[in-house]
Amino acid sequence: MAGPSAAAPPVPGRRRPFPGPRPGWWVPALLLAGYLITRLLNLGVLPMVSDEGTYITWGVRALHARSLEDWLASLEDGKQPLLAWLMPPFLALFPDRLVAGRLVSVLCGLVNLSLLVVLGRRLISPAAGWIAAGLYVIAPISLLHDRMALYDSLVSSGALLVLWGAISWAERPSAGRAAALGLAMGLALLTKLSALFFLALVPLAVALWRPGALRRWWPLAQAYFLAAAIYSVLYVSPIVGNIQEGNFQRYSLTAGEMLRFPAGQWWSNARFIAGAAGTYLGWPLTATAIAGMILAFGRRGDERGVRLATLWTVAPLLLFVFTAKLIYSRYFVFCFVTSFLPAAYLLTAMARPRLRLMAPGFPWPRGIPAAWLAGAIIAAPGVPFAALLLTDPPQAPWMNDRRYITDRFQYVESNYAGYGLPEVVGYLRQQATQHPIVVLTRNTTGMPRDGVTAYLQAWPNVALGFVAENESIETGLQGRPDAAYRLAASGADLYYVLSDAPNGEQERRFRRLNPAADLILEVVKPGGHSRFQLYHTRWTGGAGDVFLDPPPVFGDQIALRGYHLSATTARPGEALELTLYWEALTRPAKSYTVFNHVTGAGGVIWGQKDSPPMSGQRPTSRWRPGEAVAVRFEVALKPDTPPGTYDLVTGLYEWASLQRLPVERDIRGALSGGGEDTAGDHVTLARITVLEP
Repeated sequence: MAGPSAAAPPVPGRRRPFPGPRPGWWVPALLLAGYLITRLLNLGVLPMVSDEGTYITWGVRALHARSLEDWLASLEDGKQPLLAWLMPPFLALFPDRLVAGRLVSVLCGLVNLSLLVVLGRRLISPAAGWIAAGLYVIAPISLLHDRMALYDSLVSSGALLVLWGAISWAERPSAGRAAALGLAMGLALLTKLSALFFLALVPLAVALWRPGALRRWWPLAQAYFLAAAIYSVLYVSPIVGNIQEGNFQRYSLTAGEMLRFPAGQWWSNARFIAGAAGTYLGWPLTATAIAGMILAFGRRGDERGVRLATLWTVAPLLLFVFTAKLIYSRYFVFCFVTSFLPAAYLLTAMARPRLRLMAPGFPWPRGIPAAWLAGAIIAAPGVPFAALLLTDPPQAPWMNDRRYITDRFQYVESNYAGYGLPEVVGYLRQQATQHPIVVLTRNTTGMPRDGVTAYLQAWPNVALGFVAENESIETGLQGRPDAAYRLAASGADLYYVLSDAPNGEQERRFRRLNPAADLILEVVKPGGHSRFQLYHTRWTGGAGDVFLDPPPVFGDQIALRGYHLSATTARPGEALELTLYWEALTRPAKSYTVFNHVTGAGGVIWGQKDSPPMSGQRPTSRWRPGEAVAVRFEVALKPDTPPGTYDLVTGLYEWASLQRLPVERDIRGALSGGGEDTAGDHVTLARITVLEP
C-alpha cells in the first residue's frame, strides 16, 4: 500500500481553512449595520470644509451642465473628474448639498468594505476578510473620510479594485478579466494621479501571486491600453494640461530636487506619516499591521497574499516619503485601508493552534472569537475619536501637529473650515425667498468662495459674483458684467461673505475698500482663530446700462447681454464710448472680431470700430462657457457725417473670411432708445442723432 502523499501546495485563490466554525449570517449583518450607523448618523455634523465646497460645486455644475466643459470643470483646478461625475444623482435626490456630496463617499466606503472581505478571503483566509472589514468600520481613518465629500474614499476604492483585478487576472488571464482590470485602472486614473502608484505595481502583484501569468503579457498590456483610453476622455478639454500642474508641480518634488538628496524633507514626510498613523489608526493597530507584514515575510509558508497586501501598503507610502513636497494625511488613506489586511492576518494567525508566537505552553486563546476579541482590543483607541466625530467634532483628537498644516486646523479652526457657514447660507437663502439678491465673495479658492458657491450656485433668486481681494465691490462688479452685475445694477441687495481672523488682513482691506458696507452677521469658529462675517450694501453704479432680454445669440456661441452707450447724440468727428456685455454660451470655435458701425440710408457706414475683444488680449476662442466679458470701444463718426438719425449696429465676424456670425435669436421689443429688430447678421442697439457741426 502506498504511503501518505505529500500535502499539495496551496493554489492561489483557494480558500485556506481557518480553525473553528465559519462566521454565520450575523457577521455581515452586524458589519453592515455598524457601517451604516457610523457613516450616516449626523452626516452633516462636521460643517463643509473648503475642498468639499470645490468638489460639490463641480458636481452642481455637472448637474446643471450647459456644455461638456461643465462636466470637466475639475480640470480648471487640475483635478480628475470622477468624484464630480458621481455626485449629480445624489444632488438631484437630496436637497442638502453637503449631505448629498458626502453620500458619494459613504457609497465608496461600502464598496471598500465589500472589497476588503473579498480580498481578505482570497489572499489570506475567510475570517481575515471579515476581520479586516471590522477594522475598517471602527478605524478613524476610514470613518472620517467615508463621511466627507473628498476624493480619498474613492481613491481607496480604486486601489482595492485594481488589486482585486490584478489577482483575478493572474489566476485566469482571459480577455474578460483583462477588460475588468483595465476598467478598474481607468476608473482609478479618473480619481487622482496617485493611482499611478498602484498601476505601476500591477505587474509586481501578478508576479507575486502567480508568476506564470506574466507569460500572457499581451492581454495585460491590453488592460493598460484600455485604462489609457478611459483616461484619454479628459483630452477633449483644452485645459487637461492643468492636471500636471495640479498633481505634480505644486505637490511633488522634481527629479532634480530628489537628486539633491533632500534628507530633511524625507524625514519630515516620514514623521508626518507616522503621526497620521498614530492618530487615525492608533498605535496598537499600526503595530499589529506592521507585525503582520513582518510575520508574512519571515515565515516559510505560502504567505503570498499578505506579502501582496504589504506591497500595496508600503510601496506607495515610500513613494510619498521620497516624492512629496506638500503632504496631507488624506493623501495616503488608501495605504492605511490596505494595511487592515496584514493586521487581520496577524490576528487570525495568533488564533492558530500551531503558531509559536509565544513560549510553549502559553495559554493563548484560540479560534475566531479570540481573533475578533483581539481585533476589538487593538481598535479600541479609535472608539473615542469615532464617538466624538459623530457627535462633537471639535472635541475629537484630530492630528494637530503645528509643524504642519494638519487636520484640526483645516477642518475646524481655520479659514478653510466651514463652522459658521450654515448660519450664513441659511440667512442668505431666507433673503432670497423674498427678493433676488447678489452674493459676493473673494475670487480665490478657499472659504468662503468654495463653500458659498457649493451651497448657492444655481439657487433660485441668487446671483453669485467674485471680487479680487484688492478691489472694491464696485470695481469688481464693473470688471465682470455677469448676472451678479446685471442684478446689482438693477438695485438688488448686495451681500459679501468674508472669513478671516479677528481684525485680520482681509477684514481690514475689505473695510477700507468698502466703507459703506454694514456688518450684519458674525459667527466665530471653534478656537476663536477665525470667523465668518456677512456684510450688506447696495450699489448705485450701472446707470445707463441697457440689458437685452432675451439676449441675441451669435452663431449659437456668444450672447450679447447688454451694453452701455455714453450718449445717443454727437457731432461729426466725435466718438461714442460703447461697452458691450458679452457672455460665452459654449467655448467659441474661433477668434472673432467685433464690428460696431454707425449706418445710414442704404447701409452707408458713417462711423466704425472693428476690433477683436480688448485688441486681441481676450480672444473669443479662450472664453469659457458662462464667462462674462465687458469689451469697450470708441466709435468715431466721420468728420463729414451729415446731420440726421443713424443706427448703431454691432456683430461678430471671422477675420480671415469676413464671414459674419448669424444672429439666431431676435430681441423684438427688448431694445431701448428706439432701436429696431435684428437683421440676419447684426443687432441694432440704438438710434444715434448727429447734430450740426
